[in-house]
Amino acid sequence: MENIPNYKIFRKIKPIHKGWSDDKKYYVETKDGERLLLRISDISSYEKKQQEFDIMKKIAAIGIKMSLPIAFGVCENEKSVYQLLSWCDGQEAKEVLYHLNDAEQYAFGQKAAIVLKQMETIDYKPVSMEWSKIYQVRLERYIELYRKYGYTFEGDELIISYLQTQRYCIGERPTALMHEDFQTDNMVISPDGELYIIDFQMCGVADPYLVMTGAGVSAMYSIPFAMGQIDGYFGKSVPEDFWGKYNYYMIAEMLYAFTVGANMEREREETLHMFDDEVEKIKHNGSHIPAWYKKKF
Repeated sequence: MENIPNYKIFRKIKPIHKGWSDDKKYYVETKDGERLLLRISDISSYEKKQQEFDIMKKIAAIGIKMSLPIAFGVCENEKSVYQLLSWCDGQEAKEVLYHLNDAEQYAFGQKAAIVLKQMETIDYKPVSMEWSKIYQVRLERYIELYRKYGYTFEGDELIISYLQTQRYCIGERPTALMHEDFQTDNMVISPDGELYIIDFQMCGVADPYLVMTGAGVSAMYSIPFAMGQIDGYFGKSVPEDFWGKYNYYMIAEMLYAFTVGANMEREREETLHMFDDEVEKIKHNGSHIPAWYKKKF
């Protein structure tokens, strides 16, 4: 770590064992009392990590509360690449939300919607068919990965058929530079009630509606938060075409999540339960609006 700026003034380095990433993560305190997040990756991911760091700088430039990029480079005799980021004081959002009342959870969901609106201004491109074409390439990759991986679930062919036959539902969409895993696992709530965004490994140009699928993941931990995000984003008047696109994206991303999380029992079981619901909806031509959004609180 000697090549990392100010390494000599690090007085505390504590490993962090959370998340799906292969990065080695450390909580760092300096002699001056500054708190930092250090991420170290294999040198083979240099270009990917450079791009990720540059994306974080773009997002930080518009004032989003987040883990701020400080330094980037190589270390450990050029065998590794590091990112040095600011530390977000607080707790993982889903842990904090559990102890809040419904109105407070809903209010944090509205804060998340504001962040989404901010991100939509970065590298914005107006509606076109370009995104639909890009996403179909991604979808075919998801299906190929699933077929190769070996794990299967009941109703998988029905799900794949739905994704292939309903691909037209995306239509013309705008795009922007977005955090594509925008859900409570990647948010921190500070002691003074601010919402911070962390973990930018899954960022790229995308349809904002795709990013809204994060609300469906968040709903597993806090329905009021997820509802607050949807209502805050649309102003309680959800466009008619939204839920069809949301449902399509949700199923596609679930297929990918099932594949990459197949060796993680808890994640696999959660996704399987969600697939059970989707298979039944497809069989009976059910509503695209998720059950959690229909609930009152």
